[in-house]
Amino acid sequence: MTNINHILIVDDEPLNLEILELSLCELEDIEIISALNGFKALNYVKTRPIDLIILDLSIPELDGLEVLKILKSDEKFRYIPVIVATAKTEERYQALKLGAEDFLLKPIDVVELRFKVNNLLKLKKFNDLQQHFNQRLEEEVSKKEKQLKEFAQVEQELELAREIQQRLIPKTYPNCEEFSVYGSCISASKVGGDYLDVFKTASEKYTVFIMADVSGHGFASALVSMQFRSLARMEFMKGSDDFGKEVERINTVFSDDNLEGSMFITALFLRYNHETGIIESVNAGHFDPLNRPEFAHSGKTKGIPIGIQSGLPYGVISAPFKSGDNLFLYTDGIIECENENGVMYGNRLDGIYDVTQHYDAKTQIDVILEAFHAFIDVQNDDVTVLVIQAK
Repeated sequence: MTNINHILIVDDEPLNLEILELSLCELEDIEIISALNGFKALNYVKTRPIDLIILDLSIPELDGLEVLKILKSDEKFRYIPVIVATAKTEERYQALKLGAEDFLLKPIDVVELRFKVNNLLKLKKFNDLQQHFNQRLEEEVSKKEKQLKEFAQVEQELELAREIQQRLIPKTYPNCEEFSVYGSCISASKVGGDYLDVFKTASEKYTVFIMADVSGHGFASALVSMQFRSLARMEFMKGSDDFGKEVERINTVFSDDNLEGSMFITALFLRYNHETGIIESVNAGHFDPLNRPEFAHSGKTKGIPIGIQSGLPYGVISAPFKSGDNLFLYTDGIIECENENGVMYGNRLDGIYDVTQHYDAKTQIDVILEAFHAFIDVQNDDVTVLVIQAK
């Protein structure tokens, strides 16, 4: 069985094809196939093995959406991962509804492109790959850190990583009549392992909330966090009926790539159903929301962190989310940071939250973070918080 990954790039601009090929040349064991239109792309798919497709939606004759529709309607080709490239939000939504696994916004970010291609290739062939994710990650990080030190460019590279990670953190939140939401993610260093996300599924039936904390912090944790983001979004965007099964699939894929178990992720996953007004919750070794016993996971429903063991089920609890309800999600950084006397912030969070929970979501976050930073000496861990407030 060949170890070469065959990537088909479809774009009507030869220069764009050349740029994409150069951007991907650092990836190992790949072969690039280029097509200038949709008909040639479909012919390549039918006549040779293809492991991943990068598809520009603005191509002539047979446009990208039609190509995607044909691929995903054919049983032989529907499981080939497709990354679509577009500058139009509506096209992105259409592509995701048709079954695209991921997307790139134009102009394409080269680092983001490499991450997404690498992640989807691993998902496609994880049963056949012999190398473990953790070993590859450590080797790549070690090699990158050595290069950065040798060329005295540590600050420049970390700043680039910080900008990429910050672009992945929501800057705006869904504006809907059922709830308001606001959050903050502050890294202890330029980059961190905390992950915060809020997004609607492709069908817009659900809004998904994710609060996650990768073990450790800094550059290595940030890389894992960005990989986890792509994996989580790809799975949850489908909006299947079984929320627990979605988390189980995420854990299985991540665990199989992390067999040495040196990196793991605690996470809290919430999903609001816009049709029923119900919030579902899955806890993977994380903190439950503050002061909401109906969202507290017992021993039977609280699962282990992501990445420790594959194939385990995750319990789901659900409760109505009605006017006046308020959920506060957080990572351990906000309770474990210390003041100059070595005293952790700890349960002071509960006290300040009790006072502020009747304010609007943004005010709650602002007041809580102001009190936190006034207490601590140095922030030595990532701090991420999120408020979901029913209207």
